[in-house]
Amino acid sequence: MKRGAPESYDSRVTGLSLLKRIPFLSALSPQHLREVYRLAREVEVPAGRPVFAKREDADAMFIVLSGRVKIFTDSSGRKRKTFAYLEEGEFFGEMSLVEGTTRTASADAVETARLLMIRKRDFQRLLARDPRLALYLLRTLCQRLRRANEEIEGMLFRNILGRVAKTMLDLGRRGGEPWRDGVAFKTRFTQRELADLVGTTREPLTRALSTLRRAGLVALTEDGRYAIPDQRKLAGLCSND
Repeated sequence: MKRGAPESYDSRVTGLSLLKRIPFLSALSPQHLREVYRLAREVEVPAGRPVFAKREDADAMFIVLSGRVKIFTDSSGRKRKTFAYLEEGEFFGEMSLVEGTTRTASADAVETARLLMIRKRDFQRLLARDPRLALYLLRTLCQRLRRANEEIEGMLFRNILGRVAKTMLDLGRRGGEPWRDGVAFKTRFTQRELADLVGTTREPLTRALSTLRRAGLVALTEDGRYAIPDQRKLAGLCSND
């Protein structure tokens, strides 16, 4: 992982604009945002390399400037669960700012990633100046906990078809673009990546996707990206599961 201060004008403008999109930083004054950026360090992680590993010491959070990062965990039975794929403007590792013990998941660069790293000790200086940051950070953590609870509920009570449908629907809502009368994923996902997101293996995922495609609920674009022709119909399957 290469490190350095964010120096160029273009990267500085990009970094500041992205900081404004982070929920618990967006209410800061321009002066405080510039201070956050000044305290940050830019790091580059080559594709396929780890940003951090589960159970490592945690003392910093990261903001994605470019590239793609996967957040995941491995079990003792060699199973893998991917929690999210993060792209420009998204952030991770924020629990270290309030807890700072060890990582609860791993993070790898799927594509070469440029990241802004904010260390806990630097962020705590800002907390002392503006206590509102603690409230905004708590709200962000609660939102992510709510999503985690929804995933656990899905794992317990949905069959594999419902879990795949819910994952596809969530991906379309978070990272979709207009396609015909529905949405297409901006990113091309492999079946292995989708299986890890659902928390299953490729075989049941492939069967579920084939069923959804035959029903017209999932499609492929001309360049091989997954698409959802009608989000309401797919959402109806999720609610009826």
